[in-house]
Amino acid sequence: NQRQNCKWSKIKIEYLSDPRVDVFLLMYPPTLREITVEMSNLYSTQTKGKQLNLSMDELLTFYGILIASGYSSVPRRHMYWSVDNDVHNESILGAMQRNRFDDIMASVHVVRPIFSELNHSYKIMPFHEWLSVDESMIPYYGRHGCKQFIKGKPIRFGYKVWSLTSSSGYMYHMEPYCGSHTLLPETGLGQGPSVIIGLAEQAQVPQGCKFVHDNLFTTLSLMDEMTKRGYGSSGTMRQNRLFDVPFTPRNAFMKLPRGTSEVLCQGEKLLVHWKDNNIVTVATNMEEKYTETSVKRWNSRYNEHMGGVDLHDLQVSRYHIAIRSKKWWWPIFAWSINSALVNGHLFYRDVIGGTIDLLPFSRIVSQSLLQRFGTKPLSHGRRSLLSATVENQARYDKASHWPIKTMHRFQRCRHCEKRTTYACEKCKVPLHIECFKLYHGV
Repeated sequence: NQRQNCKWSKIKIEYLSDPRVDVFLLMYPPTLREITVEMSNLYSTQTKGKQLNLSMDELLTFYGILIASGYSSVPRRHMYWSVDNDVHNESILGAMQRNRFDDIMASVHVVRPIFSELNHSYKIMPFHEWLSVDESMIPYYGRHGCKQFIKGKPIRFGYKVWSLTSSSGYMYHMEPYCGSHTLLPETGLGQGPSVIIGLAEQAQVPQGCKFVHDNLFTTLSLMDEMTKRGYGSSGTMRQNRLFDVPFTPRNAFMKLPRGTSEVLCQGEKLLVHWKDNNIVTVATNMEEKYTETSVKRWNSRYNEHMGGVDLHDLQVSRYHIAIRSKKWWWPIFAWSINSALVNGHLFYRDVIGGTIDLLPFSRIVSQSLLQRFGTKPLSHGRRSLLSATVENQARYDKASHWPIKTMHRFQRCRHCEKRTTYACEKCKVPLHIECFKLYHGV
């Protein structure tokens, strides 16, 4: 036992001083946490008529429980506080009372500052040369005016967020789509170009960076504007945006053999038009001439730079927070914590030089928050009905029940509640010798 206690102490010290926790708290900044504490206390007072008195330590413990639910889920969140062996979670049980968690869950309140504060904290990472622009979807299936439906996406229903990431999946800037109220500058070039130029302006992307995007954003006017601003730009184009380009008509081009290509140059723009299963057109301002080479039918390098947003979404979805709420903004709140966790992991891996993957990184962050900021409850409440039922089945089976002398000096007899040093070997409950038969119904 002494050796195990020493081992546990070393693990605990490692959790409390681990830099991975500091990286996560850097990505989810103190200003945002202070706003959350202030708004949650105000919301509880105004809507529920009682003082929540949420502290910063309790909020960080709350975050630790949410992160833990992403890799250790149960059907109902109250099971985290159960003493039953099949769902028992000692770290959560020993960090916060269940009723206190419910109070915080009902009153935690912050929405719009999430994006502005996270965008500010994410700029700590230097900009990569290759950047990816695409739409992220935060899953939501309730009713709200900002909910979107995108056919063919892995997440079809939810809140749409315009995202700017590196090719490795690090999020630099994000802006929620709110129709005409989206906080991006209007350039007069259409929605797609306005999103890319707006994200570049708000994120303060330095000149020389190269943007990769899909056909939702690509237009010839975007190429011209990006060239003026000193950015590289490359992406596929939709056929209905090529009305002024003298390519071979679509019907005639579809009759040509697979692999046939056409190339046009105009100023800094290079357009490549080739036939695959369908006609594919790529526009770029980063190449002066077109060269052909043989490649495999499916080449992983095609998505090397343009899949950054999808990669970030994939990492967020792997261990996403499993605790749910009926509030419309809860998916955004949970998504923001997972996004900060993914960015913290990428920062730790690329800047500090760690080799740990996302799962142990999430576990260390969660356990560190629970141990550093959690407060152990004085009691764990009553046993569950399931535990009592299982115990009673063994209690009355009249098989292999023997009284033994325990190593404990005093325990409360389960039958008469007086002190005893004896217990049932099978039931593991303290009992007097004279109470033994009465307890087992013999």
